[in-house]
Amino acid sequence: MDKDGGRASGRARDGFSRSTTRMAIVERYLAEQTDVAIGRQFLALATAGPPAAGKSSSIERRELAGQGWRVLDADRVKDHLLRDAYEQGFYDDLLGIELADGHRVMPRELATLVHTESTVIVDTVTERCLAAGENIVLEGTFSWPGLGRRLLADLAEADYQKLTILDVEAPKEITKARALARWWRGRETALRGGDDFGGRFTPAFVIDAFYNESSTATICARNARGAFEDPLTAEIPTVELLVENVGGVDETWVKENGRIVYRTPFADER
Repeated sequence: MDKDGGRASGRARDGFSRSTTRMAIVERYLAEQTDVAIGRQFLALATAGPPAAGKSSSIERRELAGQGWRVLDADRVKDHLLRDAYEQGFYDDLLGIELADGHRVMPRELATLVHTESTVIVDTVTERCLAAGENIVLEGTFSWPGLGRRLLADLAEADYQKLTILDVEAPKEITKARALARWWRGRETALRGGDDFGGRFTPAFVIDAFYNESSTATICARNARGAFEDPLTAEIPTVELLVENVGGVDETWVKENGRIVYRTPFADER
């Protein structure tokens, strides 16, 4: 399945219809959270790391965000897009395919097809939340090299006071195993009468693309470090980089007004 191919959700109808659908999803997404604090602290948290590395559980364990924070999660946006596609019958032929376990393809197993359109919606939602001064959690992988500089510029323009980048890294074999287990767990839950959208399938080649020549170094880590080292960090009073290495040594880096004021002793200065 090609995220930008002929079956991608953005190609399902004409441009005007897709724009209308995207704006409706933006409004529904924003309405899901009713306890968001507005214009109080101007804090932002962005995650980095390959799929299934454990980013969400790390946020919870470290208590980095909680009540009052707006969570911007592309996977939840994908669910909205898949629901729309399901109701419109865009993927009826694909959902009719039977897999080796004797059961048909489930909607979340087609998540790749709504990936590109989901990023457009997340960008729009993010703009709205920054304009309102909400505390935000940007859940993602940080795989796009340009994200760091764009995020720093947007936060500075909106007078945000602190950005924390949480980079959770794990070896390729671990993330692949976790992604597979997560997908199968969701599929089995659906077959037992639970959420009928099933588990989200992440192909192995997608995870491979996050890693460099080694099975541990990721483009996510490189981009997260690049964002922390960017001169634009001087425009935000406090910028933190927290690196959690599964099975390895964790790192903490802190900048104030663009100058490093703390780093974990012996932290790697690659």
